[in-house]
Amino acid sequence: MSTQKVKEADVVIIGAGITGTAIARELSRYNVEAALVEKGGEIAYGASKATLGQIYTGLNMVGSMVLKSVVLPPGTPLTASALHDPTKMMTKWCDEGFKDWDQGGFDELDVRHRYNPVLVLAKDKDQIKDIETYVRLGESVGGIYADFKRLDRQAILALEPNVNPDVIMGLYAEDHLIDIFPQELVIALSENAVQNGVKLCLNTEVTGVFKKSESQVVQTKSGPIETKFIINAAGGWADLIADMAGGRDWELQYNRTPIVILDRRLKGLINGTVRWPNKPGEIQLVQAREDNIVIDCGYYETTHGGPGDTGSIAKIVRQSIAMAKTLVPAISEDDIISSFSGVRVFNTKDPGDHIVQFSPVNPKFLNVVIRLPGIIGALPMARYVVGMLADAGLQLTTKTDFNPCRKAIPKFRSLNNEARNQLIAKDSRYGRVICRCETVTEGEIVEAIRRGASTLDGVKFRTRASMGRCQGNFCGPKIADILARELGHPFQTITKKGEDSNYSYAIGTA
Repeated sequence: MSTQKVKEADVVIIGAGITGTAIARELSRYNVEAALVEKGGEIAYGASKATLGQIYTGLNMVGSMVLKSVVLPPGTPLTASALHDPTKMMTKWCDEGFKDWDQGGFDELDVRHRYNPVLVLAKDKDQIKDIETYVRLGESVGGIYADFKRLDRQAILALEPNVNPDVIMGLYAEDHLIDIFPQELVIALSENAVQNGVKLCLNTEVTGVFKKSESQVVQTKSGPIETKFIINAAGGWADLIADMAGGRDWELQYNRTPIVILDRRLKGLINGTVRWPNKPGEIQLVQAREDNIVIDCGYYETTHGGPGDTGSIAKIVRQSIAMAKTLVPAISEDDIISSFSGVRVFNTKDPGDHIVQFSPVNPKFLNVVIRLPGIIGALPMARYVVGMLADAGLQLTTKTDFNPCRKAIPKFRSLNNEARNQLIAKDSRYGRVICRCETVTEGEIVEAIRRGASTLDGVKFRTRASMGRCQGNFCGPKIADILARELGHPFQTITKKGEDSNYSYAIGTA
């Protein structure tokens, strides 16, 4: 997968996050010239990166309904009718999307995933009251939303012996949450789209949109692209792109919570996702991933720093750890290996739903502004968007040679010795470990570069190299050296994430 320069396309998609890559992959089913343009030097570098990576329904969605109440008018009661509207795009796509991923989506793209049991716990009377709100909301919606069990203290501790011993009761669901590594999923979508003919253009920031008599032009820092249709999938920056097309009747608002990653040595401390009941504007969750424990504990904080305001504040991280310890007392600040803020984007037109509509001044400029959760509903969203393009005049004929399947890079650390030896026999570079924390080999890194990684973060997203305890302090220079060698570039030009992130300056060698 290589980045390309494009002069013409039937459709230009702006933004290579989960929304843009899902649309690109759906368009690649048809005989359409599509270009996916991204201002950054890597895919999935916006909200798709700064997320928990959860695909969920049922009990976990009931918790999201409670959190969603922060966008309701003040004084609105927490009722299912106020928080779960089956006519909204978000609700429909979440329900449909969970089934899409569950019933073949991951298999087609060869994406690692695991079903993560969910426990919503209570240790006092107030939290028991909150649990009853979950029960009431879930039973009001019905179906999988009410498909959970009540557990007493003994049953909870049998499942999760390291949670707070003061728990009294809880709600449990076994198959309502699928855990994925979000960058891996977005890259898989993009690789499959490119495999089927989509042109990917990284480091291609859009600077303007102009109409012509029979077409329009997307002006970028890499040159103009003439096109029939434009899809604005720029996420938190969608307002800026919409303004280039002539206007909008919505604004964007942002809030954030801290996300903390713990050392993999804690693997087994918890077995699934444990959480206290959500309250409006507050989340307290500790989640076991395949490789690490992830903490999302904190308060929804309005940020005026925009979608890129993902940095950590020490005081807030300590507060997050203190909250997490009320769930799992053995957690320690000493186990933190990384932290960042997850920024959530809401539109002011309908904060509880997405915006998917053509510009009022440009009938071939489609705004696709997705509020969380965006990963769950990405596949049905993409089908809907492509249908809108067809209704607006885009000619769609199905490709006879479309291939929905993509094969992942082998994960050396996850293989048995027989499979490892077979890899090494084919390519000896698989026998040289570069990232010791995550056991990532030179062969995996070279394959990641072959598929399009041109930055350190590009390698990290595809292989997990530098995601361990050392956070790239030991393996980073080696990875940069391999990038320089494989790309044929001077070491001094290698970047962490694209423009303005020169790696050699960061380590003091330039």
